[in-house]
Amino acid sequence: MKPQIICHMMAPVDGKVDNSRWTAPDKEYNADEITAQYHTIGQRLATDAWLFGTRTVKEFFPERFEGCTYHVAYPDQLRTFVGDCGSRRQMIALVPDGDVRFTDNRLRGDNIIVVLGEHVSADYLEFLEDMQISYVFAGKDGTDIGKAMETLYNDFGIRRVSLQGGGITNGSFFQVGLVSELSIVVSPQLDGRQGAPSIIDHRGETADELSRQSLRLINVERLEAGCVWLHYQVRQM
Repeated sequence: MKPQIICHMMAPVDGKVDNSRWTAPDKEYNADEITAQYHTIGQRLATDAWLFGTRTVKEFFPERFEGCTYHVAYPDQLRTFVGDCGSRRQMIALVPDGDVRFTDNRLRGDNIIVVLGEHVSADYLEFLEDMQISYVFAGKDGTDIGKAMETLYNDFGIRRVSLQGGGITNGSFFQVGLVSELSIVVSPQLDGRQGAPSIIDHRGETADELSRQSLRLINVERLEAGCVWLHYQVRQM
């Protein structure tokens, strides 16, 4: 069994996700109020974990792990570690290469669970255990996210995950058919850049799995501060 994955994103009208280049909101709208709409909807989705991709994780923990990286973990070390999980929700961090030096075992008050590749160093596993940071494995290179989701379901009791990655991370979940809902809070802003990251980006020449998925509208809701909430069910065809 795997948890339900709800891809929950905020984007301007043209669907770009790098908010550093969004236009300023109209003078009738307050930027903090716009952001608050996203968080309010996130609470309504009632998930028990939220997930960031590697790039976003490094925005919060930019320091690189500099331990001994050539000593690859032995096979008997490649097992789930359950650290501090006392928070009401969990924060899932995709760090397949084991190269992020966490300075806390919580982010925004929620305990961190790291998703790793089996090629990480023994030193990195020891570092996470010393920090009381839980970890699970996603196959040899850290890309078997289906396996990781099964472990999170079985060993941590996680049933609903809010996927908040960049376009590549979101696209990887869609590409393997793991996303069950798509939630987009549309902000009254624009980006307009050609080639800028979008809500879902797929690496590769084809998107075969995406072509076998469809969207069924669950709800449209007008929010405060000029925002609109679009909520879809993702169906496998």
